[in-house]
Amino acid sequence: MKYLLALTILLAGCGQNDPGLAKTLKQTKAQNTAIEERISMYHPVVEVKGGTQVAAVDALPGEAKYAACGACHGSQGEGGVGPALAGKAVEYIVGRLNQYRAGEKVGSQSNLMWGQAAGLSDQDIQDLAEYTRTL
Repeated sequence: MKYLLALTILLAGCGQNDPGLAKTLKQTKAQNTAIEERISMYHPVVEVKGGTQVAAVDALPGEAKYAACGACHGSQGEGGVGPALAGKAVEYIVGRLNQYRAGEKVGSQSNLMWGQAAGLSDQDIQDLAEYTRTL
């Protein structure tokens, strides 16, 4: 029985499912160019010293500010201690943060948010709201 299992494992690594096979296949220059053209519309490609190409991706201004929010609202806005933010409209987030900043009671956890929102500028609130829209 154990020989049959060993044989099955060895045979599973052969043929089209062999990850080593992909390394031996060579793409033509035309295929590589076609791939680069298809993906360039999504992320501009930047040349780095030494000929390495990397995609240039701009971080949204609210992304760094959201790091503190993620502790309660989840790194992807899925919720946790605090409610889910993913899928909420920018206007909703702006409105709530302004209410918290003003010291208004919005829900049972308002006291947690008053301190968080107190130091936010109008621009911070807008940046955070626009970032949470992407979650």
